[in-house]
Amino acid sequence: MAIGLGLLAAPELSLRALGFSDVSPATIAVARVAGIRDLVLGGVTLGALDDRQRLLSATVANATADAGDVAAFAFATRSGETTAGLRGVAAALPATLAGIWVASRLS
Repeated sequence: MAIGLGLLAAPELSLRALGFSDVSPATIAVARVAGIRDLVLGGVTLGALDDRQRLLSATVANATADAGDVAAFAFATRSGETTAGLRGVAAALPATLAGIWVASRLS
Protein backbone atom coordinates (compact mmCIF):
# COMPACT_ATOMS: atom_id res chain seq x y z
CA MET A 1 0.00 0.00 0.00
CA ALA A 2 2.94 2.32 0.66
CA ILE A 3 4.10 2.00 -2.95
CA GLY A 4 0.56 2.71 -4.11
CA LEU A 5 0.31 5.77 -1.89
CA GLY A 6 3.65 7.02 -3.21
CA LEU A 7 2.59 6.53 -6.83
CA LEU A 8 -0.69 8.31 -6.18
CA ALA A 9 0.54 11.18 -4.02
CA ALA A 10 3.96 11.81 -5.56
CA PRO A 11 3.97 10.12 -8.96
CA GLU A 12 6.81 12.16 -10.47
CA LEU A 13 9.14 11.50 -7.54
CA SER A 14 8.13 7.82 -7.47
CA LEU A 15 8.75 7.36 -11.20
CA ARG A 16 12.17 8.97 -10.91
CA ALA A 17 12.98 6.79 -7.88
CA LEU A 18 11.99 3.75 -9.92
CA GLY A 19 14.46 4.86 -12.56
CA PHE A 20 12.17 5.97 -15.38
CA SER A 21 14.02 8.31 -17.70
CA ASP A 22 10.99 10.09 -19.15
CA VAL A 23 8.40 11.48 -16.75
CA SER A 24 5.51 13.03 -18.63
CA PRO A 25 1.83 13.73 -17.97
CA ALA A 26 1.06 10.34 -19.56
CA THR A 27 3.45 8.40 -17.32
CA ILE A 28 2.19 10.30 -14.28
CA ALA A 29 -1.38 9.28 -15.13
CA VAL A 30 -0.37 5.63 -15.50
CA ALA A 31 1.56 5.79 -12.22
CA ARG A 32 -1.55 7.06 -10.46
CA VAL A 33 -3.62 4.24 -11.98
CA ALA A 34 -1.06 1.74 -10.64
CA GLY A 35 -1.10 3.50 -7.28
CA ILE A 36 -4.86 3.22 -6.97
CA ARG A 37 -4.65 -0.46 -7.95
CA ASP A 38 -2.10 -1.10 -5.20
CA LEU A 39 -4.20 0.73 -2.61
CA VAL A 40 -7.31 -1.25 -3.57
CA LEU A 41 -5.47 -4.58 -3.48
CA GLY A 42 -3.95 -3.72 -0.11
CA GLY A 43 -7.28 -2.60 1.31
CA VAL A 44 -9.01 -5.77 0.18
CA THR A 45 -6.23 -7.83 1.74
CA LEU A 46 -6.47 -5.98 5.05
CA GLY A 47 -10.25 -6.41 5.00
CA ALA A 48 -9.86 -10.16 4.50
CA LEU A 49 -7.52 -10.85 7.42
CA ASP A 50 -10.32 -12.42 9.47
CA ASP A 51 -11.47 -14.82 6.72
CA ARG A 52 -8.97 -17.39 5.44
CA GLN A 53 -10.79 -18.02 2.12
CA ARG A 54 -11.12 -14.31 1.33
CA LEU A 55 -7.50 -13.81 2.35
CA LEU A 56 -6.47 -16.59 -0.05
CA SER A 57 -8.40 -14.90 -2.86
CA ALA A 58 -6.84 -11.53 -2.06
CA THR A 59 -3.37 -13.08 -1.90
CA VAL A 60 -3.82 -14.76 -5.29
CA ALA A 61 -5.04 -11.44 -6.74
CA ASN A 62 -1.98 -9.65 -5.34
CA ALA A 63 0.42 -12.31 -6.63
CA THR A 64 -1.22 -12.12 -10.05
CA ALA A 65 -0.90 -8.33 -10.14
CA ASP A 66 2.74 -8.62 -9.05
CA ALA A 67 3.37 -11.17 -11.82
CA GLY A 68 1.84 -8.70 -14.27
CA ASP A 69 4.23 -6.09 -12.94
CA VAL A 70 7.16 -8.44 -13.59
CA ALA A 71 6.05 -8.75 -17.22
CA ALA A 72 5.48 -5.01 -17.59
CA PHE A 73 8.89 -4.17 -16.15
CA ALA A 74 10.54 -6.83 -18.31
CA PHE A 75 8.95 -5.21 -21.37
CA ALA A 76 10.17 -1.82 -20.12
CA THR A 77 13.70 -3.20 -20.03
CA ARG A 78 13.37 -4.44 -23.60
CA SER A 79 12.10 -1.04 -24.76
CA GLY A 80 15.04 0.93 -23.36
CA GLU A 81 13.95 1.67 -19.78
CA THR A 82 16.71 -0.56 -18.41
CA THR A 83 17.09 1.00 -14.97
CA ALA A 84 13.36 1.16 -14.27
CA GLY A 85 12.80 -2.28 -15.72
CA LEU A 86 15.49 -3.93 -13.63
CA ARG A 87 14.42 -2.13 -10.45
CA GLY A 88 10.82 -3.08 -11.09
CA VAL A 89 11.60 -6.73 -11.74
CA ALA A 90 13.82 -6.79 -8.65
CA ALA A 91 10.85 -5.62 -6.54
CA ALA A 92 7.96 -7.39 -8.27
CA LEU A 93 9.51 -10.84 -8.70
CA PRO A 94 10.12 -11.47 -4.97
CA ALA A 95 6.64 -10.09 -4.23
CA THR A 96 5.17 -12.54 -6.74
CA LEU A 97 7.08 -15.46 -5.26
CA ALA A 98 6.12 -14.45 -1.71
CA GLY A 99 2.48 -14.22 -2.75
CA ILE A 100 2.60 -17.68 -4.30
CA TRP A 101 4.19 -19.04 -1.12
CA VAL A 102 1.62 -17.39 1.14
CA ALA A 103 -1.23 -18.62 -1.07
CA SER A 104 0.14 -22.17 -0.87
CA ARG A 105 0.17 -21.90 2.92
CA LEU A 106 -3.42 -20.61 3.01
CA SER A 107 -4.84 -23.29 0.73
